[in-house]
Amino acid sequence: MDQAGGTLTLVGDIGATNTRLALARGGIPLPGSAARLATRAHDTPEAMLGSYLRGQEARPEAACLAVAGPVRGGTAWMRNRGWQIDASSLSIALGFDRVELINDLQAQALALDRLTPAAQDPLLDGRTEAGAACLVLGLGTGVNCAVAYAVPQAALPLVPPSEAGCMAMPVWDAPSLRLSDWLRAGAGGASLEHALSARGLARLWTFAGGHGRPAPEEVLTACAAGEGHAVQALTLYAQILGHAARDLALAYLALGGVWLAGGLARAVAPHLRRSGFAEAFRADPLTQAVPVRVIADDAAAVLGCARRCAAL
Repeated sequence: MDQAGGTLTLVGDIGATNTRLALARGGIPLPGSAARLATRAHDTPEAMLGSYLRGQEARPEAACLAVAGPVRGGTAWMRNRGWQIDASSLSIALGFDRVELINDLQAQALALDRLTPAAQDPLLDGRTEAGAACLVLGLGTGVNCAVAYAVPQAALPLVPPSEAGCMAMPVWDAPSLRLSDWLRAGAGGASLEHALSARGLARLWTFAGGHGRPAPEEVLTACAAGEGHAVQALTLYAQILGHAARDLALAYLALGGVWLAGGLARAVAPHLRRSGFAEAFRADPLTQAVPVRVIADDAAAVLGCARRCAAL
């Protein structure tokens, strides 16, 4: 891509629930171009992106899009939406010279060193190790992570894709083992996504003895009001997340810091400060000093896509 010429690009974060789009030049989203769309309001990704571009009266030459799902051979599968997004099909339908698809957590990780202090809420204080890997753990409709490795003299860090939400939920005592067995019996599995996604929070409410099918925000509201089942559900959530974040930080030796991303992460953050997250995360000597922050910028993945475009 011609950075000096400031080639116009479409950048975006296509989530199962919401999609965030913008136009960018030289790795910087253009003021006034940002839009947030309801993904479910569109039949196809081509229709959604086409509608946005018509509204902007823009014809970008290329696109870099983050997708909430695995990307293989230029095709992304969104398991929580049922969409198969193909880079070649998007190029043909929308007239792009080139389309690159990356996982949404990869895009979040690419944005880390461009986030302002105001875009990061501290959860656990600590100190980072210079040059060490940085980990982003995404919590929302789905669950996943990405790790960023600094590469000397490279324009971008190395950020491999992953599907960490499919990993097994951590089990550390008899109650967590009962939860794991209960999830396998009732939800068909006991993965991180089964426990830590938005649906997972509702499952924890049921496991704690709650009735009905509450939305995540209802569980959070009930917890804030001191309702017993909701408090138990959030305590379980915080403990599972603390163990999972510690395990992932150790697996990747992410001593450069851990970031929590996504709408659910921002919503549960106040509860994590008092519900056992810190104790679980700090349980290993290597993670005792690792800082944990919450990404407050809802469009961080869009910024990561813009940065990747500028480096190509």
